Amino acid sequence: MTIAGTAVVDAISGRAPDLVSAGGSRTWSLRGRNFAVAITELVAGDRVTEFDLPDEHVLLVQDDAGVAVEHGGRAPVTVSEPAFVVVPAGTGTVCAASSTTVARVFTSRCDEQMRRAANHATGIDPRTAPLPEPSAAGGGLRVHRLRDVPDEEGRLGRIFRTASLMVNWFPVREGPRDTERLSPYSHEDFEQMSVTLVGDHVHHLRVPWTPRLSEWRDDEHVRVGSPSMTLIPPTVVHTTGAVGTGPHTLVDVFAPPRDDFLAKGWVLNADDYRECRP
Repeated sequence: MTIAGTAVVDAISGRAPDLVSAGGSRTWSLRGRNFAVAITELVAGDRVTEFDLPDEHVLLVQDDAGVAVEHGGRAPVTVSEPAFVVVPAGTGTVCAASSTTVARVFTSRCDEQMRRAANHATGIDPRTAPLPEPSAAGGGLRVHRLRDVPDEEGRLGRIFRTASLMVNWFPVREGPRDTERLSPYSHEDFEQMSVTLVGDHVHHLRVPWTPRLSEWRDDEHVRVGSPSMTLIPPTVVHTTGAVGTGPHTLVDVFAPPRDDFLAKGWVLNADDYRECRP
């Protein structure tokens, strides 16, 4: 885990895992104020369980390894293709028929999952808006398969939400991104976690100038492999580009859910959370 400017970059291959299960599955975690992202290398046949979670959490299945999700004593649901899975509050278990890597996102109300994070002892950025009050909206276990989401002109990525979280899972990009068509932007009051699942990427980071010269920072261009997690704080101008040949997969995580994405109609499962709309 390193600091680039004010961003936290966690290229997990360079450090020991934060948690190792009895079956040998390894988990690395990084947190923001309102959420924690966990990347887990699931060993075939191992069972990884999270107990008594107070909130929904998100599971990202990125391949066809056959990930089984159990919740609430019900029969397992097997997900055998890339999918965004909402797991309700309570106790949930994931296991896989063959070894694979999955990502999960938890809210900050999940104390144990927050404490696992490599940066759990760092301070909270006071500019970040807090989570909304807990909501019972959403319902049971829900699987959103990416093949059911066709590309749509003018829509940004593939955006899903829970009551408290939002994830943008971009379509797979083949080859490098055009460096003449980047999209730098910033946000004033929320953090972004950029998670790379496949391929090499470069995060371009710029800290805005203030009247105090001591706060100025040079631009950063941080290259990461996959999987990796990068926490980008409020106000930092940023954009990410795929580099090199082959496929690239990038996921962005936010909490609370972004009102601008909701207002534009880009959130694919927004109807599950109608009572949470502003």
